[in-house]
Amino acid sequence: MPVENYGVWKAKPIRYTYQTREDDPRSPHLSLFFDDDELNNARAAINIKSGDGVDSRLVFWPVTDFQHPLIHELGSLDIGFHGLTGTDEQGPNGLALDYIRSNLFPRRTGRLLPHDIPGANNDIIDVMKPILDRAIGNGATIFLYGSRFGDGKGIHNVHMNQGNPQQWAHDNGVYQDGGFILQFENHWEAGFIGFASQAVHTVDNGSRSGQPTPSTGYLTWAHFLDPETSEEDRQENELFDRPVVITKALVNPKGLESQPGVAHETVTLSNRTTMAVNFAGWTIRNKMNQLQRLPGDAILPAGRSVRFEVLNCPLSNQGGTITLLNAQGLMVHGVSYSRMQAREEGVEIPFTSHDMVMRGAPGSNRVGREIWHL
Repeated sequence: MPVENYGVWKAKPIRYTYQTREDDPRSPHLSLFFDDDELNNARAAINIKSGDGVDSRLVFWPVTDFQHPLIHELGSLDIGFHGLTGTDEQGPNGLALDYIRSNLFPRRTGRLLPHDIPGANNDIIDVMKPILDRAIGNGATIFLYGSRFGDGKGIHNVHMNQGNPQQWAHDNGVYQDGGFILQFENHWEAGFIGFASQAVHTVDNGSRSGQPTPSTGYLTWAHFLDPETSEEDRQENELFDRPVVITKALVNPKGLESQPGVAHETVTLSNRTTMAVNFAGWTIRNKMNQLQRLPGDAILPAGRSVRFEVLNCPLSNQGGTITLLNAQGLMVHGVSYSRMQAREEGVEIPFTSHDMVMRGAPGSNRVGREIWHL
């Protein structure tokens, strides 16, 4: 059963308190108080420790320059709570968040953080405090995602709400993740929170929507981001999970795309590994969930790149997402771009992030001359 009363609350953060290990060693929260036009001192109850008895760490993804198509719609919202439980709102083209499908952040930027331990910048409290202090001090607007309390006076579930292990499996679903996005005067920031025990991949749809996949032996954030893993093993794991990345996209070709001979929208894929990748069964997905199936005979050599036309999944000039899925339907890589990035005709948008370090093959910066016409 999905989480109840899911939505986004536009408000002004005014202060916060938090529970240390002495205050509550079992289920501590950070309470962020906020005002809107009708409520004063409404409360966002933000988990700062997992209830998992094996691993109580959280994962935190800070985004200091949040450029995503969501911001254009969020900025025009009226202040107050907005329910996102309808088919249009809670889906790929709505305002709902999905940590796996909305391409909100590079996965490798997440930090596994304990609740409250001695030292500086080494626990969830240390990391969240300066972000909230900056937001409150600068009068930022906050967009809190999660579940509104039954009495309407606050919000909780401000974290990833899918990929949970069995104890919390009843909360799993897609496009219902929590988190917070901050609108400053000249830029946007965001903070996304998960649990170490949650799955990196989940089921897209059907009765098991949001459940970990595969159902047993699945990859968790604890394993994916484990700081104790050696650098060599980390790189090997990363390349295994993400052998190909999206490095460029032409989303706004010059001229009318329907005219013969005029360039079509393209997506450039780069092979980061030392082995060729066969694209049989792979697809590219846009924000509207439209799919472009890649040619079954397309093989990308080690360290090379290739452009694919994406006639069946148009890339919006108003901002969007691009996701690469493997033959099993699992996300290999995803990116997002804003309306501002897409405004110039005929210019490819480059995507660079922590996820895209190229390793171990010659010619890794070269793009194949051939463009696949689909």
